[in-house]
Amino acid sequence: MSPILSILICTINDRIKDVPGMLLEEREDVTYIISFQYTDNMFLDMVPNVLRTRKDVELIAHPTVGLSRNRNTALGACRTALALIADDDTHYTNEQIDTIIRVFNENPSVDVACFQAVFEDGTPLKAYPDYDFAYRQTPRGYYYSSIELALRTDTQLPLFDTRFGLGAPYLSCGEEEVFLYHAQCAGLNVHYFPFVTASTRHGITTGQRFSTDIRVRRSKGAVFYVIYGLFGGYLRICKTALLQKQNRWQAYRDMMDGLKYILRTE
Repeated sequence: MSPILSILICTINDRIKDVPGMLLEEREDVTYIISFQYTDNMFLDMVPNVLRTRKDVELIAHPTVGLSRNRNTALGACRTALALIADDDTHYTNEQIDTIIRVFNENPSVDVACFQAVFEDGTPLKAYPDYDFAYRQTPRGYYYSSIELALRTDTQLPLFDTRFGLGAPYLSCGEEEVFLYHAQCAGLNVHYFPFVTASTRHGITTGQRFSTDIRVRRSKGAVFYVIYGLFGGYLRICKTALLQKQNRWQAYRDMMDGLKYILRTE
């Protein structure tokens, strides 16, 4: 059997040492693409030997920064029918991989499938709907995370916008929201399914850092503009700022800075 699904693992610098713990026992239908960014040659010496010797692992090392750039590198190297977006602290079970493959087999028209993730103790990453829905029917207030996404690669997938995401110069998150919006605009079928397909050790999501992280607030304003345009984005910035219990003016200013950044870089 040839591999069906590639797990795209993006990592940087010394975090490469944790990647072997993500690997399942070898299975014929799964392969791994590890996109490894490094900022100094010393990090190349930290690559665990197993990542160079396992037949189901492809390691791509490149001296760049930016998570969206890293994801694009991994996607560009993918040769299987399906791809699974992974961070370097995401873990899977064989049953979860089977679920992803099954969902695509049972839904041949779906190009991008969005799932659920949990913390290591089994607690949901966030509040998830218990029913499936198309991207256009996304419930109000719901947001997507990168590690929930699986892709059919024989479609015209958009690239991740390198202005967004960890390591980007101004906007630290929002890359998955922009990616999904561009996928939908390109005519791809994006659909959410209420199945758990990953676990992570992260203690808090970027969406939960809005009140404490200026880069998250900037990203929010930028995402509003990309998805809703200038007028619609501005209205949502105003509404989001008004809903804050404190520092409303700061939230407004930071979101507007994100909007203006996208305007300047278009």
